[in-house]
Amino acid sequence: ERIPQLPENWRTEWAHMSFVELSVEVLSLYVSSDEISRGQLRALVEKSYSTFRHPDVTPIKKLDDKTYILELFHGPTFAFKDVALQLLGNLFEFFLARRNARKDAGEPQEQLTVVGATSGDTGR
Repeated sequence: ERIPQLPENWRTEWAHMSFVELSVEVLSLYVSSDEISRGQLRALVEKSYSTFRHPDVTPIKKLDDKTYILELFHGPTFAFKDVALQLLGNLFEFFLARRNARKDAGEPQEQLTVVGATSGDTGR
């Protein structure tokens, strides 16, 4: 419906945040706290990136004075797609659990099946 505006001081306030902190700030611009509380959102982000092998999740490596590279391979499958899909899977689980919690006792629980495919571009 709309593209949110960044806070005026985002450059200074966000400059030294961790991956998790920055993710929560950016996602909070798009996800209403009525839908997912800030605490729940932070828990989902923390869970999503806790399996990454680098403490910075997606570290930036300096190659020379003018060149930097963003490493996107520290996730559980060593693929850049882990950065998005770890969170997406946890969001699916979050909303599925919420829907099932609203069901009456004895009512069938909903399930979710995700079928994925890859072009093989990651070599796995």
